[in-house]
Amino acid sequence: MKRNRLVRSSKHNAIFSDSVNYFTRYRYLAHFIILGVIVFSSTGFIGSNDEGTGSMTLHSNVIDLPGLPATEQVKTSYRPETVPPVINTALSTETETALQQAEVTASEQTHVTDTQQNAPDFNWEEIIVKAGDNLSLIFPRSGLTARDVYNITQLEKDAIKPLLNLKPGQTIHLGTLPGEEDGKSLEALKIVLNPLETFYVDKLEMGYEAKMVTRDVDVRQQQVTGEIENSLFLSGLTAGLSDKVIMEMAYIFGWDIDFALDLRKGDRFKLIYDEHFLDDEKIGDGEILAAEFTNRGKTFRAIRFTDSEGRGQYYSPEGHSMRKTFTRTPVPLSRISSRFNPNRKHPVLKTNRPHRGVDYAAKTGTPILATGDGKVAFKGTKGGYGRTVILSHGGKYTTLYAHMSRYKKGMRTGQRVRQGQTIGYIGSSGLATGPHLHYEFRVNGVHRNPLTVALPKAQPLPKKYQTDFKEQATPFLAQLDALQETNIAAGD
Repeated sequence: MKRNRLVRSSKHNAIFSDSVNYFTRYRYLAHFIILGVIVFSSTGFIGSNDEGTGSMTLHSNVIDLPGLPATEQVKTSYRPETVPPVINTALSTETETALQQAEVTASEQTHVTDTQQNAPDFNWEEIIVKAGDNLSLIFPRSGLTARDVYNITQLEKDAIKPLLNLKPGQTIHLGTLPGEEDGKSLEALKIVLNPLETFYVDKLEMGYEAKMVTRDVDVRQQQVTGEIENSLFLSGLTAGLSDKVIMEMAYIFGWDIDFALDLRKGDRFKLIYDEHFLDDEKIGDGEILAAEFTNRGKTFRAIRFTDSEGRGQYYSPEGHSMRKTFTRTPVPLSRISSRFNPNRKHPVLKTNRPHRGVDYAAKTGTPILATGDGKVAFKGTKGGYGRTVILSHGGKYTTLYAHMSRYKKGMRTGQRVRQGQTIGYIGSSGLATGPHLHYEFRVNGVHRNPLTVALPKAQPLPKKYQTDFKEQATPFLAQLDALQETNIAAGD
C-alpha cells in the first residue's frame, strides 16, 4: 500500500509562511526596496550632473546594503537644497538676427553640389570654342560620344542657352571619369560667361541638371566733379570717368546742350553714379543717379527715376523729362565740320550745291546713334551719300544718316529702333573727303537745320509718380549742392 510522501516545500515559498521569522519573511522584499532606492539615487545623480553648474558642491554618501562589505557599497552624489536651473529657450533679438544673416549668407554661397564636392577626383579638361563649333564637334574632341551630346540636349532649351549660343574664344571646362570600354563619362561642365555669371551642368542620379549661378556685386556710390578744358571726352577722362559714363552723361544732357557746338572752356559737371565691385576689385560702372552740367552759365540738373515697370529715365528736379522726342546730335563726341548752308560749294564737285544737313567729323568706326524713336525706312547705298540709313518718325519727321563705313549688325528695312540706339558707324563712303557723318532732319519732307529746328518735347513724369520722385530726388539734390560747397571751400 503506497503512502503519500510529503515533499518539503521550497525555501522561496517560505517568504509568505507563518512558520518563518519576521526578517526571513520580508528579506527579499527589503532587497527590492533597497535596489529601487539605488536606481532612483543613481538617476538623480546623473540628471543633476547634467543640469548643474560648476559652482555647486557635490556630496557623496554610502548607502548601507545588507550582506555587502563597506568597500563594495554603492556611492551616490547629490546637491543639497538645489533647484534645477531654468533654461531659457527664447533667442534674443540680436541672436535671432545673426542667425538670419547667417542663413542668408549661406544661401548666397557659390554653387556647390554633391558632384562638384568630388570635383578633385574628376579629370578636368579645357576646350576652347572655335568658329562654327557646337556640342557635336566639341565633345568628340574630348573623347565624349554622341550619347553625351544627346543627354545634355534633352534638357530644356532655356536652361542650356549658353551651350546653344557658344561664342568663339569661350572656354568650356569638362569634368569626366573613366567609363565603360575605355570611354569617358561626363560628370560636370562649366562655362564662366563673365565675372558675375557661371553656367554649370552637373550629373545627378536621375540625369543632368543645368543652372546659372550669379554672384552679387558690391555697389558703391561715387561722386565726381570736373571742368571742361578742351573736349568733353578728354575732360571726363581727366576727372576719372570711364567711356561709358561720359557717353551716358552726353546722352542725358544731349537734348539741351549741343556738345559739338555749344561746349565752352570753363563749363563744369558733377555726377553721382554707381560703381560695381567684386572681391574689392572694380569690374564696371552702373547707372548715373544724378547729374549737373553748367554750360555758358546755365545749369541743367537731371535725376534718374525708375517706375513700377522697371523703366528708368531722367527728369529735371521739377519732374520734366530730360528726354525730348529728338536729340540734337547723332554723334555726341565729335566736331562739326560743315553746317547747314543752302549756298555752300561742294568740296568734291566744286559747284554750288546747297548743304541741307550738318556734318559731324569723327574717326572711322565711331558709333552713329538714332536721334529719335522710329522705323528704318531705307538702308543701302544712295548715290553720293554712300551707305545710308533713313529713319521715319511717326510719318511727319524723317532723319537721314550718310557716308557710313558699315551698318549696325542686324539692321534691316522695316525694323524699329529706339532713340540712342546705334544704327551704323562713321566712314567716308560716297562723295566724302574724310570720315564724317552727314545728318539731315526733315519735317513733312522739307529740310530743316538740325541745330536750330524746334524739337517736340517728350511726356513729363506721370502724376502718380510725383511724390515718389520728389522723395528720391531730394537727397540727390542735396548731395549735388554739397559737392558745390565742397569745391568752393577747397578753392578758398
